[in-house]
Amino acid sequence: MLIVGVIALLLMLMLYFLNFFLSVKKMDLLKVNVFESGFLSVGMIQNSFSIHFFIMMLMFVVFDLEIVMFLGLLMSDFLAFGGFILLLLFIFGGFYMEWWYGKLVWVV
Repeated sequence: MLIVGVIALLLMLMLYFLNFFLSVKKMDLLKVNVFESGFLSVGMIQNSFSIHFFIMMLMFVVFDLEIVMFLGLLMSDFLAFGGFILLLLFIFGGFYMEWWYGKLVWVV
């Protein structure tokens, strides 16, 4: 098993470096420019990232995973109910913290 793992690791590294050295690298002006949804970037790209967008996206992912946990609870036994209640406490606690600190207000 160890021999197969070492061979797989060596093959992976060999293919990675082969791809890196054989790939065509063109540094054209259009390739190195920033492209943001079809619009020309204004100002520095580091300043255009909105932390509010990131927080909203993170909340969406958390609540999407919560729905998966709800579906899992429907198929589990009664002993999983305590874990489910603990999950809900953490999620609602995080939601309350974001509301308390004012992170849910969308400012453009």
